Amino acid sequence: MKLEFSETFQQELPSTYLKFLRENPKGTQIKISGRYDKRIWNMMSEEDLLKRWTMNGVGEAANYECLKLYTHVQGENIEDLYAHSAHFGRVKLDRVARGFVIGHENGDYLYIDPECSFSLWAYYHDGGEITKISGSFDKFLKSKKPL
Repeated sequence: MKLEFSETFQQELPSTYLKFLRENPKGTQIKISGRYDKRIWNMMSEEDLLKRWTMNGVGEAANYECLKLYTHVQGENIEDLYAHSAHFGRVKLDRVARGFVIGHENGDYLYIDPECSFSLWAYYHDGGEITKISGSFDKFLKSKKPL
């Protein structure tokens, strides 16, 4: 997989994702029917990714980095500092916090995990659990279904 440094986000991201972002300036929806997650994801535009918001009592973040707010709250409320996945075991919260959010649906977040070969994961806000959606953004795009 080819990576490209994004001046906008000040980090390396998959080239295919950055191309997708340029080709969808208003965002778009992607339907997936994966093994562990079936839904329509709202893929954010660059403008949406950069929007900042405040979580009361926690802090402020742009949408693309909002997992750091959720994991901060999760870390305060549990003894072990891990996010759990029914299919992939435990993942350290600080790793989840560094995820790059690219989409959302019903309060859950789709994110790129730079520490796991830039694979795609879902963060479920209700319980703070996670699951791997795809091994890469390329594979994710290839698995999309018509809306």
